[in-house]
Amino acid sequence: MDSFSLQSIKTFTPNLSKDFRIGILKKLNKLEVFGRQTHFIKGRWENQYLEPYHVPEVKDVFLCASGFAKTMIDQSVIVPHQGLGISFDEFWFNIAKPGESTGWHDHKNNATLSGVYYLDVPKNSGDIKFREKNKEAYNECSLPSKTGKMILFDSKLDHSVSINKSQSSRISLSFNLFTLPLEMSIESQHYSSQKFF
Repeated sequence: MDSFSLQSIKTFTPNLSKDFRIGILKKLNKLEVFGRQTHFIKGRWENQYLEPYHVPEVKDVFLCASGFAKTMIDQSVIVPHQGLGISFDEFWFNIAKPGESTGWHDHKNNATLSGVYYLDVPKNSGDIKFREKNKEAYNECSLPSKTGKMILFDSKLDHSVSINKSQSSRISLSFNLFTLPLEMSIESQHYSSQKFF
């Protein structure tokens, strides 16, 4: 990661148990049909959305993420969601089946940081990659995806996930963090599929 600012990508280990992750996975498996999906790219839905009252445990993940984020940017941040009285949710689940990957993209312009918390990562199921433009070329690095780990990074940083070469799904929880006071326009509440390439 020599070419990347040490401030822009950090790995953390939240104090959240295996049973905690299993509880989320059980609810996700049961409730997946009730969520909405977005970003149908390369033959799969990239994002699976569930509202926080379906999986209230996500609030503990966001609390950890907000604390870790403060060590990176020295500002208070939140993950907007309906449980806070906000009309939209800034988190989603990503379920990558064997053979699936996620293309290069970045996140919302108004988000300060983005994050991923790994709920279930089988061996060889894909690592997260980052890249920055350097003149006419890109500098790239990758970090291992590992169950129980959390990675926070600058929302404007291009990232992707390599192909899942395992026999099981790789499951993660992704989210965007915003500084306070929260200022978002209607336009900023939507992702563009044009950012995936």
